[in-house]
Amino acid sequence: MTPRRFPTSLIAAILAVAGPLSAQINLDLKLDRSLYLANEPITGELTIVNLAGRDLIFGDSGGMNWLDFTVTDGRGHLITPVQGVSGVKPIVLGAGQTHKHKVTINQRYPMSVIGTYRVKAAVNFPQINRVFESKTITVQVTDGQPMWSQIVGVPQGHPDAGTYREFQLMTYYHGARSKALYFRLKDSDSSLVFRTYPIGDYMALRPPTHAIDSQNQLHVLHMTGPQAYKYTVINIDGEPVQQQTLYEKGTNRPELKTSGYGDVSIVGGLSEEEAKTPYEQQEFQRLSERPPGLPTF
Repeated sequence: MTPRRFPTSLIAAILAVAGPLSAQINLDLKLDRSLYLANEPITGELTIVNLAGRDLIFGDSGGMNWLDFTVTDGRGHLITPVQGVSGVKPIVLGAGQTHKHKVTINQRYPMSVIGTYRVKAAVNFPQINRVFESKTITVQVTDGQPMWSQIVGVPQGHPDAGTYREFQLMTYYHGARSKALYFRLKDSDSSLVFRTYPIGDYMALRPPTHAIDSQNQLHVLHMTGPQAYKYTVINIDGEPVQQQTLYEKGTNRPELKTSGYGDVSIVGGLSEEEAKTPYEQQEFQRLSERPPGLPTF
């Protein structure tokens, strides 16, 4: 459901006159995975259930965020949140209603050091001096196996033109059998990591191929499964601007092709639509597209 949103001033006024509140809410925090690569967004979902028997208003008060987290490292030390990260917008949750909220834990809490972390969510009601907490969950942060890296200059016209960044490809096991190909972008001088994320599943039967075009965009073609490939184009800011699934059939295999002018393209292979269409049907479709009156032999 979509909760209603109210101005902060209205929330403060309502809470001020609400009197003693015997609110009861249930919190359930679930992360998308229990293993993450260093600097990869640690994402999940927080479920809030209102069991108070009345509408509840969730909003910041007195400089305290209504939704917060407690994060500790493997030694039990609290992780200090970074400043300047916007809090969660206020909501009103009706009696008996459930709100599901997407969260990124390390958006505010630095968790790039390899190790084990423990995380729990907290909903604050400072007006009644109550804090509702979820159960503590454990997440492991590790790093991948480097495969390739390249330092490139930021092109003219970009706000950071003249600086240098480093593209990296690495592999990482999500589980005992699930292996993924990851991309990372960082500043080549300060080693500040801008982005880390998986490009897709990775099958090591054939190593990934890569090329950099005239705009210093990275093109990656890698095998994701039996006869299946993924083609990804990533810009200088580390954003994936194009992704395409391709297939091989017999000797017809997708490959990266680079021209002498810095252009990079895909040659060979089948698109998803072509792979699902029988050969005979493809021929029939092409013949039917001929203008009337032309021979079809």
